[in-house]
Amino acid sequence: MRFAYKAAAYLLVFLGIVHIALTPLFFKQFGLDVLWFAGTGLGLVFLGNLNLVVMLSRRSGFHMMAITSNMMALLLMILILSMNPSPQAWIGFGLLVLLILTSVNDYVKMIRQSVRQNNEIRRQENDCGNDPSGQGKDTPDQ
Repeated sequence: MRFAYKAAAYLLVFLGIVHIALTPLFFKQFGLDVLWFAGTGLGLVFLGNLNLVVMLSRRSGFHMMAITSNMMALLLMILILSMNPSPQAWIGFGLLVLLILTSVNDYVKMIRQSVRQNNEIRRQENDCGNDPSGQGKDTPDQ
């Protein structure tokens, strides 16, 4: 699943770059619409890069930031699809759904691994007689 997460993030970056590169083909005159169109492509590049950077981190807050950003982008893509159901919008929608599913899966795996490691540390402390309550197993009864 991690491969799918990385692939979706890279594909989103690629889609954003293509979106920016195609701007001159869709607009003949420079104006505000051109900037918004190119800015949307830039936003896709940033979102893909955010997910790639978050994959390197093991911090819960970073993962939540990426998941939230992915969900907000999906909502925007749904609005775009309601006004312009073009093939590239459907591709973006599919990539964002995949990105959300894989980023949430990666986050859940990270949390489970962290809980497992904490439980293992506690188990090792208890096995070594380092009882966290301060009452070691090694003390003789009186």
